[in-house]
Amino acid sequence: MIVLKGSVPMAFGGTEEPAAYDVNKKLSGAISAILETKLSVPKSRFFLKFYDTKASYIIHDLLTYP
Repeated sequence: MIVLKGSVPMAFGGTEEPAAYDVNKKLSGAISAILETKLSVPKSRFFLKFYDTKASYIIHDLLTYP
């Protein structure tokens, strides 16, 4: 699951040019390609951070996972 919040203001390197924040190397390549090609955010302007989420916090079709 990936959440992008485009409306969150972020300063990076002293400017408010498009930016983002990452920690998981497996997904970083794919996400950075999307950020660069679709959202015009260069590699030097973002970080990505991933969080483990308990299955019980995920709801699909009004059902939680055990």
